[in-house]
Amino acid sequence: MNLAARLHRPELLAAWLIGGVLALDVILLAWRGSSVAAAAFAGNIAVALAMFALALAYRHLGRAAEIATTLIACSFFILFSNAGAVLNNLLIAPGSSTIDPLLFRADAALGFDWRAFAVTMSDYPALCRVLSWTYQSSLVQMAVVLIWLGFTGARVNLHRFLLVGMIASCVTMAFWTLAPSFGPAPFIDLPPDVDARIGRVVDSGYGARLLALAAGGAPPVIGQEHLMGLIAFPSMHTVMALMTTLFARGTRLFWPMVAINLLMAPAILLQGGHHLVDVIGGAALFFAVQAVVSRIVPHEKSAPAQASADSKAVPLLA
Repeated sequence: MNLAARLHRPELLAAWLIGGVLALDVILLAWRGSSVAAAAFAGNIAVALAMFALALAYRHLGRAAEIATTLIACSFFILFSNAGAVLNNLLIAPGSSTIDPLLFRADAALGFDWRAFAVTMSDYPALCRVLSWTYQSSLVQMAVVLIWLGFTGARVNLHRFLLVGMIASCVTMAFWTLAPSFGPAPFIDLPPDVDARIGRVVDSGYGARLLALAAGGAPPVIGQEHLMGLIAFPSMHTVMALMTTLFARGTRLFWPMVAINLLMAPAILLQGGHHLVDVIGGAALFFAVQAVVSRIVPHEKSAPAQASADSKAVPLLA
């Protein structure tokens, strides 16, 4: 089977992005002298490869185009997420300084004080718990929208969704390599009673692990315990919230996603321990990448053309 001939062009681009991230993983693991706890990733990788093989089988048989496209997108999402998480741990050099002081000043210029915001929010512990659930729902939202787009045959939007997430992640990691940032959590201590009422996802202990990473660089062995969010600016949680909301337009998911993600901005600030400018930067990144991806993956000219395109894969050089 000619693998390239079985993939649509946006899927080929996604595959190249995954390959590039994996290549960087291999190079940086050797350079940093680190290794990966294979057992920690084996299950995810096995599931992704099984999905990919099943999708290719569907396409080879010319059946269930929507299922095949969805399975490929899901497998690529899993592979990229795992490879990217490893890469993120390898990108920061030991002894790196962060741009958080600059981000604090930018927040102050906008009239935002993270500590005062957190103390005020602690007066509403029930709301803080809701914001915690909201913050931790991002990946579930991504999976739901991806599967919905795939199974309803919205191939163009599915491919755009996949590429926006991947390209935005790559841009974020590249920027963070040059200008690391961790958010307020490592630098601001809240009173214990305030912290207890908030129940922060990114708390002082999380912040301490971030500072240890900045001081010592990549851990000797990268396992599941190291797959935590590291990047403050720009906020990928903001990118994901905009992705799940705006790509759900025109579907039954739209208003539920709007309702959830109206809470995401305060959740990102409080539970994610982000600067306000992180959220602004994440929004700007989303719209910039979305504009580029819209050109890479244009709308089909007509409904019949789209139906025809969905029934067969596009060769690599077509």
